[in-house]
Amino acid sequence: MAGAFWGTRVMEIVKKHDSGGLVWKRIKLTTTRKANAKKRLLRVWQNEAVLKACSEKPSETLGAAVDGGGEINIGSNH
Repeated sequence: MAGAFWGTRVMEIVKKHDSGGLVWKRIKLTTTRKANAKKRLLRVWQNEAVLKACSEKPSETLGAAVDGGGEINIGSNH
């Protein structure tokens, strides 16, 4: 898992006032930045898992439970 953070935020873009352009500046991967990168990666992985699950066809057992059998009466006294 340590290799997962190797490329995250090692360089940052800073704007120089005198040059008018953007310059890359090296920054250290502190524990805070590492924790933030870990949270960001977990969110990305979770989103990918949700998208993958949504794109797959529903299983047969799930389809039968959703489509079928039982009748649900909410708020009915009958």
